[in-house]
Amino acid sequence: MRIAGLIIPYFQYGIMISQNRKHYAARRVDELVTQYARSSGKVRNQYWRLIEVICRRTNLLSPRFAIQKAVCPIDHEQIIKACYRIAMYRRNWIKHPETWQVATQNPFLQMQSLVKHLFDRYPVPDYLAKAWWSTESDYLWGITLYRFLAQGKSIRQFHYLKNLHLTKRMAGFFMHAPVDLSPQAALRWSQILGMQGDERLARVLIQRSRLDELVTDEPFWETVIRFLIQNQPISADEIVQIVEFIFQQRFEPAEKIWGKGAGSCPVQPDFSLKGRSLMSLRRHMVHWRSDLIEKGMMPPPEVDPLDFPWRRSAIGEFRCELEGQIWSIEEVLTPRQLQIESKIMNHCVETYLNECVRRKTTIWSMKVKAGQRRRRQLTIEVLPQKKVIFEARGKNNCEPNPTVRQVLNRWALQECLTFSKSV
Repeated sequence: MRIAGLIIPYFQYGIMISQNRKHYAARRVDELVTQYARSSGKVRNQYWRLIEVICRRTNLLSPRFAIQKAVCPIDHEQIIKACYRIAMYRRNWIKHPETWQVATQNPFLQMQSLVKHLFDRYPVPDYLAKAWWSTESDYLWGITLYRFLAQGKSIRQFHYLKNLHLTKRMAGFFMHAPVDLSPQAALRWSQILGMQGDERLARVLIQRSRLDELVTDEPFWETVIRFLIQNQPISADEIVQIVEFIFQQRFEPAEKIWGKGAGSCPVQPDFSLKGRSLMSLRRHMVHWRSDLIEKGMMPPPEVDPLDFPWRRSAIGEFRCELEGQIWSIEEVLTPRQLQIESKIMNHCVETYLNECVRRKTTIWSMKVKAGQRRRRQLTIEVLPQKKVIFEARGKNNCEPNPTVRQVLNRWALQECLTFSKSV
C-alpha cells in the first residue's frame, strides 16, 4: 500500500487498522463511562466503585475484549448502564462490590453474578437479572421485581401484577421458568402451567400472540387461556387466530374492524367464551358479521354504519306550541345525527358515541320551527336508567334562555324526568 511515497506492507497495514479500532473502542468506552458518571449525582462514588471493580477483575470494558468477543449479548453501554442502575439502589446492597468473586468468563453470567452478590438475600431466578441492563421500556418494573424477590418475598405479593391472580403452584413455576423469558413472559408461562396447560401452549402464546406480557382485563384473558387448555390439542396457528379474533372483537375500535363510521367502541365489548364450545367459536369466527347483523348489533352491507340507528330509549319525544312557534325534542339515534348535532351546535357531543351505542346515555335535540325553518336550540343528555337530565347546553355550550328552559321543564314534567345539580 502506497502512502506519501512509502510502501507499507499489508500485514503492517492490518496492525494499524487493529490499533485504530482499539483506540476508537477505548475512547468510546471512556466517553460512555463519563457520560453516565455525570448523571449519577449522589451515587457517583458507588458508580465509580462498580466501574473500578469490573475493570480490575474482568475484561468486560476492555476494547480488545470487545473486538475479539463482540461482548454479546451485553455491549459496553449495557454494562455501564447496569453499573449506573445498580448504584442507584446502593441502599439495598448487602455486600461490598470489592468482595465479588468472578467465577466465569461469560459476560452475561459475570454481570448476573455481580447483581446476585450485591442484592440477593434470598434466591432470585437467574433470568430476572437481565432487567439491570435491559433496553426495554419496562426495565424499571423488572428491577423492582428483582429487589422484591431478593428480600425473600413471594411473587404472589408483588403489587404490580395488574389483576393477575397467581396460585402457589404458579409461583413455583415462575421461580423455575426458562432463562430466555422476560419477567412478564415468565409470569404468563407460570400461569399457563399452573392451570394444567403444557409448555407447547405456553410457548405459542408467549412467542406468537399478544399474550406475551400482561394485558388489560387479565381476569377475562384467564378465561380464554382456560378455554384453550380445555380444548387442546389445537394447532398453533388456530391458537393465535383465536386470541387475535377475541382481542379485535372485545377491545379494538369497531371502525377498525367493521369499517368506517362504526365508531370507536368495540364490535362486541361484552364478548365472552362462557357457554361456547370450540366448534361454536369456530363457526362464529367465520360468520361473525352475519351473526351480528342478524342480532341487529351491526348494520347490513347496504346500510352505511353512520346511518345505522341504535336502540331507541323508553323516554318519549316532545312537541308543543309556544308563542306561535312549534317546539320539539327528539332523540338522536345515529352516528351521523350525532356528528351533525355536534357540528351545528359547536360542542363535543359527538364524542359520546360509545355511550350512546351501549345505551349508557341518550342525546336529545331541541328544535324550534318558525315558518318553514327549524333551528336547533339545545342539546340535552339524559341518563336513561335514572331518567335524569344530566346536561343541557345551547350553541357554543351556552346556558338555555328562559323560553328554552320553559320547554325543557314541560318535557321533563311529561316524561317524569329529574334534573342533575349541574343543569
